[in-house]
Amino acid sequence: MRRRVRLLWPIVQRRYAGSFMSLARFLPDRSNAPALAAPWAPFTAAIPADLRDVPGERRDGAEEERVAREAPLQEFFALHREAQEFIVEHGKRYVRPVLPRLGAAIHAIRRATARQPDPARAVVADDPAELTAAVRAAAERIGISRIGFAPNDARYTFAETDAPQLPTVIVCIVEQDWAMTQTAPSDAAEMAAFHGYVEGMNRTAQLTRFLVSRGYRTIPQGFPGDGIAIHYGVQAGLGQLGLNGQLLTPEAGSRCRLLLITTDAPLVHGAPVDFGLHGVCDQCRGCVRNCPVGAIPQTRKPYRGVVKAKLNTARCLPVVVSASGCAVCMKVCPVQRYGLSAILEHREQTGEILGLGTDELEGYDWPLDGRHYGPGETPKLGDDVTRPKGLVFDPTRVAPEPGIHPITFVGDITPRRREHHDGRQVGRPASS
Repeated sequence: MRRRVRLLWPIVQRRYAGSFMSLARFLPDRSNAPALAAPWAPFTAAIPADLRDVPGERRDGAEEERVAREAPLQEFFALHREAQEFIVEHGKRYVRPVLPRLGAAIHAIRRATARQPDPARAVVADDPAELTAAVRAAAERIGISRIGFAPNDARYTFAETDAPQLPTVIVCIVEQDWAMTQTAPSDAAEMAAFHGYVEGMNRTAQLTRFLVSRGYRTIPQGFPGDGIAIHYGVQAGLGQLGLNGQLLTPEAGSRCRLLLITTDAPLVHGAPVDFGLHGVCDQCRGCVRNCPVGAIPQTRKPYRGVVKAKLNTARCLPVVVSASGCAVCMKVCPVQRYGLSAILEHREQTGEILGLGTDELEGYDWPLDGRHYGPGETPKLGDDVTRPKGLVFDPTRVAPEPGIHPITFVGDITPRRREHHDGRQVGRPASS
């Protein structure tokens, strides 16, 4: 009996996690959440010719299709359930203070999901350009830093989700607090990330209600999302992939949180943009030099049809768990600290990347030994950090354990097999 309970508990826990977490909204909030930054002004800086590469990323569509067919994407924490439990257990210091706000935000997106237009409604005939402008204006009014629009792509949707996948993805970016992030690696910096997700979910819930009020079916997603958020960020023209493996926006680098919404509203899709960020990364390489475990490669290679810097997760994850989320690769990135406009202006005047090699940008206090490390210096890490006892992580795993599914945030408690908007079946049968 005990063995059966032990086997079933992770399944039950994940199935009802969204409901359980939403109850945390009734707890007192003592998180001292930072104020949200104002929405971003349009990015207008000219990109020098010597930094230009390609719009977005170099892609091989046929290879993307092949890999998606043969090895569908899995939600990371469903695939690595034991690692998620280990992370949650060791991240209580920075997760617990945010729980009441996180619970309220989950409750907000669940309520927004439940209030959809009547299926028998008349077809709405808004002009796509006018509707897109109205959505942008609503997002700015709500306080979203930036939004973009991209076609939904089954190749970048996880094999299992609980939410319908509608034709258009709205990418919502919320800036993460600047001052808290500069303390990384620290509990404060990780709390800033969670506060960003909270603000993002609250605001995507509001934007969902706006589109529903216009008669469109619109579904927000939880903070892990139902697919690869950085893919949609690139396709919507909001940024490019950095050497640190993250989406770099020109305004704040990766110091932001991405939340996704899908909708059947006829919105005008964006397109990938060349912000010159590949060239900036190649001249900088601060994240490569300063990664405590050397998890960031110096060169880009094709991975699942996209040329990118593929992080060594087996090296990265244990340090993320042990060192307050680590995030050294974010902290030492000049784009997150100064913004791309300032970097381009400094580079035009000096030929150099702003902050490169300075302690202001590349220095950090390591939480495990209390020491300060300057540019290019990294702490010596033992097995207690790189191979922490109790952490189970198998990078060769390609499918979740039997019965383990992604955490339900907005969908039916028993997720049903659903049809992707392009007709491909995605998900699991109702009997599973």
